[in-house]
Amino acid sequence: MFRFNNILLCTSALVLTLPAVAATTSGKAVHGTKGHPAVPPSVVRVRHVVPSSDPESIQVYRRKNAFGQLAMQHQSVSVTHIDSTELARHQVTDVKGLMNFAPNLTVQPQGSSSAVNFTLRGVGLNDFTANNTPSVMTYVDGVTLPIGYMAGAAMFDMAGVDVSTGPSGFTHGQTVTAGEINIKTADPTKTFHYGASEDIATYDRSITNLYVSGPLSSNVQYRIAGFTQQGGGFQKNINTGQSLGNANKGGLRAKVAWQPDDRTNIVFSSNWMQDDSQAMGAYNIQDLARNTPTYQNNRNTGWGFTPDFLKITGNSAGTKPSYNNTFWGAGVNFTRNLGFADLSTISAFQQMYVHNLMDLDGTRYAIYDDDVNTDANLFSQEVKLASRNPHDRLQWNVGMYYDRTQMHSVIFNDYTGSGSRPYIQRTSYNQDQQAFSQYGHLRLTVTKRLHLLAGITHESDDRDLYNMQTMRYNTAIYPTPFDNHYGRRGALTNQFSGMGGIEYQALDNLMFYGSIRKGFKPGGFTANNTVVASQLNPTKPESLLAYEVGFKSDYWNHKIRLNGDAFWYDYHGQQVAGLAVVSNYGVVGQYVNIPKSRIWGVEMEIDANPIPGLLLHQHFGYERGNYEDYSAIDSTAVAATYIRTGKLVALYRSYAGVDMGIPKLTLEGSASYKAKLGTRWTLTSYLDYSYRGSQLDGRGTTCTGCRSIS
Repeated sequence: MFRFNNILLCTSALVLTLPAVAATTSGKAVHGTKGHPAVPPSVVRVRHVVPSSDPESIQVYRRKNAFGQLAMQHQSVSVTHIDSTELARHQVTDVKGLMNFAPNLTVQPQGSSSAVNFTLRGVGLNDFTANNTPSVMTYVDGVTLPIGYMAGAAMFDMAGVDVSTGPSGFTHGQTVTAGEINIKTADPTKTFHYGASEDIATYDRSITNLYVSGPLSSNVQYRIAGFTQQGGGFQKNINTGQSLGNANKGGLRAKVAWQPDDRTNIVFSSNWMQDDSQAMGAYNIQDLARNTPTYQNNRNTGWGFTPDFLKITGNSAGTKPSYNNTFWGAGVNFTRNLGFADLSTISAFQQMYVHNLMDLDGTRYAIYDDDVNTDANLFSQEVKLASRNPHDRLQWNVGMYYDRTQMHSVIFNDYTGSGSRPYIQRTSYNQDQQAFSQYGHLRLTVTKRLHLLAGITHESDDRDLYNMQTMRYNTAIYPTPFDNHYGRRGALTNQFSGMGGIEYQALDNLMFYGSIRKGFKPGGFTANNTVVASQLNPTKPESLLAYEVGFKSDYWNHKIRLNGDAFWYDYHGQQVAGLAVVSNYGVVGQYVNIPKSRIWGVEMEIDANPIPGLLLHQHFGYERGNYEDYSAIDSTAVAATYIRTGKLVALYRSYAGVDMGIPKLTLEGSASYKAKLGTRWTLTSYLDYSYRGSQLDGRGTTCTGCRSIS
């Protein structure tokens, strides 16, 4: 694997066994016989049925689709599907790896923490404390994970991932503005399977996966899977030569499926993951205070924690930037065929314990060192009823979703080496949140080729921030005590979202579509480094009105797939990490709303299977965004005024018309060739690449490892 700045190139080979396949009739899988196990219906297509001399037999001619997802080709939604094979080839073990597949998707760690922030088509929130609803929602087997730390946990034993553009929440789950990432893990099988893999790379990186799956009885199946990841640290401390970034994590997942009758399926699942990896080091562009040299590349970093800071935070001397995270959970997924409809429920509980020790200035000085401790749990419940017969003129889907989150967080900041704030500060808080939503979706067949769609959802989000306290530890150079307690803060949001769309199947292999969707995201709190009560004023909800047109097509017997779309976003109340001026203190971070913004872009997906075994993929995305109405604190002018007059004055600058700074161009492509080696083995060689344009801070300056809100 070779990385050149924003370009990623991979070459590798994969040896696989080649299984036999079985056909399907009328969309129902035929159970495999000896030597011919059944396969999912998506990989075959019934061509025609020919009578034979045996009145109970039929002949089925199969036509294989190399790209899969045939049903999605007839639905008016922009989705990037990533199958388990592609995930394995690219060693995707967490959601950050999905950036190399989906156009206009950015997944970034918050600073050097284990939390992640998502941006899809330029819509996202840079959330340091992960206590706000994300703009891009993550689902694992239908379970909502609204906390960035949970979403960043490892992915293993995968069945596939769908990246869907928003606004979403009209057919399941929770309402958000940007879209969603649906992660599907492998289910138990009715035949016995087992497997293991070992992936070894440079910097002593290794990833081990294993699973076993099969029947316990005629109506009970199980699956147990696990993984471990070690090594891979490529960074080096420029002062001491110590390495940094080695992974040390592992996880287990267990599923049991039970069919009490031929109409019911119940899946019990549980999961556990431990992450004791070293944190990534910051990349120092310029340190004006200490005049340290600019690092030459992203392999250079630095760190240095003061003894007082390590003692206060409970870390031992000599500790490197690191994580100590534990995640576990359990759930029940129930489905029942009621004849006229399918009833499904998903009940889940997730718990996390997070401890992240980070050096965010990337130097040996205590300019901006962090220690974050967050405990949180999430309970969610969803009930959904959906029509069963795909031939009915009216397809419908209704449901309700509820979640409750409890969070306690303690954040330590060490500024003792900064000069302007020579102290260690501690911020702690509790937050309780619950959301209740109801949704409905309709798809009406007007003619054989024309379909109309409509959807509506209502969501109520209620969150309370309490026990907020900020204190400073006395030091030799800053003995002044500071211990502020803040009252309870609440934020209640009631919001409606809606959508309408049209699908026109111009040809059997060509569909045009258009849609208008309006989505909302609830307001939230600034919960980091709070020094005045006004910082706790909640942000208002944001809304997004999205217009989209596109087409989906397959040609030459499914040997070429060409999909494209164009979108226009009218964005109101966009939530961003902004700034505020505090008298006698300085400039601090605070989440704010931008009154109005605009985003537009185009996307293209090209897949080709010109000859058997050869697969070519190319994804293209281009987007632009501008602030239409936005005035923000001009920190440069504030600092200049303070130097000249000794007074802290809030000075604003208009950013109307300024580029939002989102990456404009994204490209992802791959080529693979599967060659048969005898009757049971195949050899697959592949080449892929990924390119992502530069990202700015939204006000005209390059943002490389942007500093967290402080």
